[in-house]
Amino acid sequence: MAGDIAALIEHLELAGPDVVGYSLGGGVALQTAVQYPAKVRRLVVASANIRPDAIPAEMRAQQSQVNAAAADFMKDTPMYQLYQRVAPRPEDFPRLLNKMGESMSKDYDFTEEVRGLKVPTLIVAADADMAPPSHYVEVFKLLDGGLRDGGWMGEGRPKGGHALAILPGLTHYNIFSSPLFAAATLDFLK
Repeated sequence: MAGDIAALIEHLELAGPDVVGYSLGGGVALQTAVQYPAKVRRLVVASANIRPDAIPAEMRAQQSQVNAAAADFMKDTPMYQLYQRVAPRPEDFPRLLNKMGESMSKDYDFTEEVRGLKVPTLIVAADADMAPPSHYVEVFKLLDGGLRDGGWMGEGRPKGGHALAILPGLTHYNIFSSPLFAAATLDFLK
């Protein structure tokens, strides 16, 4: 999917856009910045874990059930309702679920990819996200963050302009609609 985003950036003739992704989209945003760093100015990765073992086993079991057969069960979810509003082919929602399930069933470890990021990156998570806050702190540490005092003048901040935001009172399922998420993201991107 990162190739699709890079192709869209090229097609739209965008010069170094900011790329923001949430959950599975956060993984896609991450891979876009990893594979096409010259195409991305800044990156925001929200509620996306970098290894499957970052989330509880019961959540991984639920993810294994995401497929076209789950479409009817998801009709009351914000995800389905948004998809119906914006998708050019709303009837393809079951196809999307198949692709998501296939993607989530793969084993992965993006530790080295995160460590090698070349674009300023904001890691965002809810304080009650799918993975615990400690996972997102671990990701931030891969970006040289949280390893020392930031200093009076910010001289100890991570090299590369990276940042971390753990947003209070939110979950994996409502972080994307929170004014806190919008504020943290917009502040980082300016």
